[in-house]
Amino acid sequence: MARIAQDAAAAATHEENKPENDKDMRSTEASYIARGQAERARELERSVALLSSITVRSFGAGEGIAATALVTLLHRGSKLVCFVLPAAGGQRVKVGATEVQVVTPTSPLGAALMGLSEGDEAEVPTPQGTKVYEVVEVR
Repeated sequence: MARIAQDAAAAATHEENKPENDKDMRSTEASYIARGQAERARELERSVALLSSITVRSFGAGEGIAATALVTLLHRGSKLVCFVLPAAGGQRVKVGATEVQVVTPTSPLGAALMGLSEGDEAEVPTPQGTKVYEVVEVR
């Protein structure tokens, strides 16, 4: 990711991106992209550092959801598997045939899940109305 950000920064200052007139925005647009990619690279570096220092633990039956829990949810018949982590929210990873979504305790879904256990329901307010998730499994 850092290399991509460096490439975008180089493109922003490349002679081909110099404005041909006062309405030409190529270099400005390229600099916005470079800035955004550099910030994303820094964010990912912070996430890697934080996640490298945590200890993943197993959860037993009846234990409440907390950081590092792997949670299986049901919403209207659809299964959603979430990994509760303090960083990297929104990332999706494929483990075998299962897609796992990272949620943070500060996200709407993550906050609704904290402390719940198997059989509980999480209510998450959304612009389209409240979504209800059933906690099927906590590992």
